[in-house]
Amino acid sequence: MRRLFQFILSHSIFIAFCAAALSFQTGQLMGIAVSGYLLSFIFFGVLAGYNAYWLISRYSFSSTHSFRSLFATSPYSFFVLISALLGMLFCLIYFYWVLSNMLIAGILFVLYLLPILPFKQLKWIRRIGFLKTVLLAFTWALITTLIPLQVPIWAMGSLASLVFIGRFLFMLLLCIIFDKRDEGVDKIRGLQSLATLFRPLILHFLIAVIFIGYIFINYCMKGYGVKIVQVIALTMIGLVTLIMYIVSMQKKGYLFYYFGVDGLMFFSAFLTWLAGKHCFV
Repeated sequence: MRRLFQFILSHSIFIAFCAAALSFQTGQLMGIAVSGYLLSFIFFGVLAGYNAYWLISRYSFSSTHSFRSLFATSPYSFFVLISALLGMLFCLIYFYWVLSNMLIAGILFVLYLLPILPFKQLKWIRRIGFLKTVLLAFTWALITTLIPLQVPIWAMGSLASLVFIGRFLFMLLLCIIFDKRDEGVDKIRGLQSLATLFRPLILHFLIAVIFIGYIFINYCMKGYGVKIVQVIALTMIGLVTLIMYIVSMQKKGYLFYYFGVDGLMFFSAFLTWLAGKHCFV
């Protein structure tokens, strides 16, 4: 069981479930049902994206630059990637999809890959400190809001816009926690993020501003039909995320980040589902 759990975490299966859970949460907040095939597509898409990223990263920062050695050391990653791509293709035929959302998600993913591609001409991108963090948070917001809602980004209504902004701010908090963890490695590789760009005090202030904005957006949702208990649930998750950021100031292990921090996404979706199902008044 321990090895299976390790496999699920290390090959991004857990975080893919978290993406599907956040997409389900979008439907809950909007009061609509999200197709199981659509949720499965998002699961497989995130699974494929993360495994592709890690494979490219290992290839780019290895000393050999050999596909044969990469396959020899990461055969399961290739297997998961191919399986995820096949899963995406299978799910695509079972729901109506908005082409613009798929194109934007694809472009964002390619942009996120650029700093780790093994081309000297692209090294200047690594110095754009905010790109890595903000781009990833925005990509997550788009994938877990616009794709489940199946509306173009320019056609979002008021509530959808609030859900999108709230999701972006929530994911930005999580991304900064990971950036802080990767600060040392990023500096060695010449990559920049918000954690390498700003001093700790400024980063703390930025976290506080993002947190306040997240709480405010959650409160605004109440005026568009989101239940107050769901607003409270979202706020609680924000508080837990803030605590996790504070705790991460001390050195933490693999499980803290890939199960604890990533798990906040799943926990957020679970709490809003529970709040929507039950009345605590």
